[in-house]
Amino acid sequence: MDYYRPIYTNDSLTLSIDGLVIDYYMSNPKDRDEFAKMLSTLDLRYAVNSRHWSSVRIGTFRENLTLTFADGSSFYIGLGLNEVKPNFGRIRLDVNPNHCVRHQVFQIILGYLNMTCKKFRTTVRRFDLAIDLEADRADVELLKDHRAYTEIRKSQTDRTQYLGSRSAGGRIKLYNKTVESKLDGPPLTRLELTIDPATPYQEIRWPKAYAIKTKQAQLDELTHLTDTERALLDGVLAGHIDLTRLGRKTRLKLEQYMGNYVQWITVSPSDYRQILNHLRTLTDYPNADLGVDTVLDKLLRPQPSLPAWIEEAEKSPVDDQLAV
Repeated sequence: MDYYRPIYTNDSLTLSIDGLVIDYYMSNPKDRDEFAKMLSTLDLRYAVNSRHWSSVRIGTFRENLTLTFADGSSFYIGLGLNEVKPNFGRIRLDVNPNHCVRHQVFQIILGYLNMTCKKFRTTVRRFDLAIDLEADRADVELLKDHRAYTEIRKSQTDRTQYLGSRSAGGRIKLYNKTVESKLDGPPLTRLELTIDPATPYQEIRWPKAYAIKTKQAQLDELTHLTDTERALLDGVLAGHIDLTRLGRKTRLKLEQYMGNYVQWITVSPSDYRQILNHLRTLTDYPNADLGVDTVLDKLLRPQPSLPAWIEEAEKSPVDDQLAV
């Protein structure tokens, strides 16, 4: 797995920024012309493929560009928001730092935007916080709450749970990262949250999710549970019973005992502050060090071949070429 400045927690979790949307405002027309010129020549100077399209729909961007690298990673740039009157100063950058931050082309574009756009009008709209843990997907569960819930299940291990939505205070997604990214090695499950960085930590609607540590409950530790509650706890830990479908009193009681058998997936305030610091590094570049090695996206293009008669003439002595 490639990560941009990952955070390794005491609970063996790996935190990273897996998606990022930044809105810029470039007021100087000369800067906009220079930026457009830069974008138009990227696929001639670097190993990057560009796909361009235009749109006139309100709420979309007039000019749209997707840049794709040889390793399959890509990012999006939107220019000129279509409003009642097109706002040509508006620019949007949508990127996955884990995939793109090492590429030289992305660093060039990020640096230009940060240097030429008005700082007080640069806004991180949202970012995806990825929480990875080495666990089988079948042993990790996302609990429902009052937000919209959707589940797509192809198998016990290829199962994706969704909670909430991007347009309503953030979205939560729990899925098998090993299957999704076709990874080798130990099983990897990812809990992904879409967050508005302007929301304080204590106001974020953190989900309840857990990974099973052991499915064998010790009876001497459960003396305060009835036989029915013990059977329910065993069913919850085995993944056969949905905890949220139980009554409130029973659910809270079982959650208390579950702490001995599951690892609750949580993000501490200090770890979250580190994530926000990494966000600020991206918006401050090139005045801040990204802390990563750069992939040189230079495309080594062969020199055009010349006709044989021209090559022979080039090799011949000057006197021979001038002889009558």
